Amino acid sequence: MRPNRALEAQDTASSPLLAQDTVESPLLTRAGVGPTSLNAGITWACLGSAAIVCLAPLQYGYHIAELNTPKKIITECAPSIGSKLPQCLPMSDTMFSLATSLFAVGGLVGSLCAGWLAERFGRRGGLVYNNIVFVLGPLLMALAVSPAMLAIGRFVSGVGSGAAIVVAPLYLSEIAPVRLRGTLNLLNQLSIVVGILLTLTVGMVANRGSLWRVSVGGGLVLACAHLALSALAVESPRFLWARGRRAEARTVLRHLRGVADVDAEVATWGVSGDAEQVADDMAADPESLNGTVKPVSNTELRADGTRVTVFNIFRLAQYRRQWLLVLLLQFGQQLSGINTVFYYSSTVLERMFSSQLSSVLTMLIGVLNVVATASAALFIDRFGRRPLLFTSMAAMIVAVTLLGVGLGLGLNVLAAVALYLVVAAFAPGFGPVPFLLGTELFDVRAASAGGAWALGANWVGTFIVAMAFLPIQSLIGEWVFAIFVGSLLVCGGVFYVYVPETKGRTIDEIAATFK
Repeated sequence: MRPNRALEAQDTASSPLLAQDTVESPLLTRAGVGPTSLNAGITWACLGSAAIVCLAPLQYGYHIAELNTPKKIITECAPSIGSKLPQCLPMSDTMFSLATSLFAVGGLVGSLCAGWLAERFGRRGGLVYNNIVFVLGPLLMALAVSPAMLAIGRFVSGVGSGAAIVVAPLYLSEIAPVRLRGTLNLLNQLSIVVGILLTLTVGMVANRGSLWRVSVGGGLVLACAHLALSALAVESPRFLWARGRRAEARTVLRHLRGVADVDAEVATWGVSGDAEQVADDMAADPESLNGTVKPVSNTELRADGTRVTVFNIFRLAQYRRQWLLVLLLQFGQQLSGINTVFYYSSTVLERMFSSQLSSVLTMLIGVLNVVATASAALFIDRFGRRPLLFTSMAAMIVAVTLLGVGLGLGLNVLAAVALYLVVAAFAPGFGPVPFLLGTELFDVRAASAGGAWALGANWVGTFIVAMAFLPIQSLIGEWVFAIFVGSLLVCGGVFYVYVPETKGRTIDEIAATFK
């Protein structure tokens, strides 16, 4: 079947960048002649844009653990004289828990607003505007003169973090080659754990006097770096296509894939992109998609044109199952108890070791988290999402049980080892897979709204665990870890029945299984 030369010429004429690429780049060939984008790997252009966007989830990782190591020097010190900024902010454990937990409240707000942000300004554009919040939050914390001001700064940073971890994985899934979508999306979780490691390292170095202000204000540097580099990243081609900016979408996709023939990949977007535009193109030239898919009628495409938002996605039957599933994936992730390790690992370790040694051991937890998360890149697109998820959850059941036993019986070495085992079990599977599935189970029309709800559930779980862990532990002791084990068992059974395997399938093929 002949290539659609008229469409190719139209795209080239409307985009100087595409014209330049088509003529000058030896990697590109005429559409329909050389390699296609469906067979492409991860190019440097794709990886570069992904790395820049991942500065957003890296900031989330930095903020989530920023109060862990410096807790003692923030809350306890001698009265300071002659200083505009107090050396510390004396507060009760309850107030400190509230400041910690308000981060999750802000995250919930940010997650629910992220869908609007991503649709209004685009995936890349939305994250650029989100840096305004990421600048304000660290400034409030670094200049805090009261516990309330610190808590407000945590809330503001939470808003930015909530939006970041909705939009960034969505962007990664939309720019990734189909067969390597899991590998590229893993950068989201890897950025989060690198951010955690960074804040733990900074906290260990700045763990004296008023240097805690450097630690909590460090996110400002990351936000400025993201703002400076964001112009070098491209917008999501799927977002551009859904907005009817078809020539620009093809230009960006050719840039990301390093090949000229993107027709086959664009064809997989047709029924969930700008439906009206696609239908008109097909009516004008049925061969415009190079024979890769069966043309869909105007009526069929337009019949599915309801706008999906966070307010109606759960009322639409075609998305309700995915909506419930991603809620449970994210909520269950937090009820596994993983954040007790990052929020309170220093507190747990200080019961057994000196403050200095516990800071080093906490930082090493961050190192293990990065290494274990990176290891998932070897498996996630080779063995699939389900094997990685269930192996991870099974290992967590064992590790969390050992942690509870070690703390309950006063076996300090066992408890310390179990902290590391929990992270090693969580990081390669139950850490990244819920984020990845949250971007894979919805088509492009529902991706933003579905992602917002999914991460909203994550933040609700984060808030509940952060607020309830210490009070429940004071009531029932280390039996609190039995709650986490029970949650892992229940969620594991539900996921085994309802979570589909998504490896190697297009987003629209996955979404079609729920219709």
